[in-house]
Amino acid sequence: MSSNRSMVKLKQKEESGRVYGGESAAQRLARQRRLFLDAGLELFGTSGYRATSVRALCKQAQLTDRYFYKNFQDTEDLLAAVYAESMDHIQTVVLKAIADASDTGQPSDVIEAGLVAFFSAIENSRVARVCWLEVLGVSPRIDELYTRRVQYFAELLLGIAKKLISRWPLSDEEARITGIAAVGAISQSAMHWLIEDYRTPKATLVSANGRLIRGLIEALPR
Repeated sequence: MSSNRSMVKLKQKEESGRVYGGESAAQRLARQRRLFLDAGLELFGTSGYRATSVRALCKQAQLTDRYFYKNFQDTEDLLAAVYAESMDHIQTVVLKAIADASDTGQPSDVIEAGLVAFFSAIENSRVARVCWLEVLGVSPRIDELYTRRVQYFAELLLGIAKKLISRWPLSDEEARITGIAAVGAISQSAMHWLIEDYRTPKATLVSANGRLIRGLIEALPR
């Protein structure tokens, strides 16, 4: 009996590495994961995380629950992956916009470019809902992910400010809290924009938050 079980396991292992339809096992797994990530963004970003079941995700992805559990432990695991991917995209476009604008050497251009990229990225309401609403209060694990992202964007803002001021006047602790406060204000603007269904023009969001960031920089002691 033990020998039979071993043979079955060996056969399953061999089959998992076979190429079907031109796809290797790794490629199939990656494709399945991609389909579930897309399904998660769609359903978490419309119906909401708490209203979304594994069954609904499988239906959206057109895959069975067997493939879901090959890729994710549960819906919270998928939420964490969708959130991380969405924030990675926002981070990438913001950093690129800042790098491109830095060539001009004008601080106001850098700030505006970063904000335009940020608010353009969250014009995708599904991304905005996942990143600013659905992740709140889910679990300590998701709270930690959210907090780390806030801290990262705070560090990004401080990095910009430090490049604009030759002699940095704040202690590390005060700088950290200042950065978090600025990110909190921008995040609240983003959440409000989503909740009001993007009624306010994007240019107004960029202008108002740009004024906030410039005001913080100008208020620093020289």
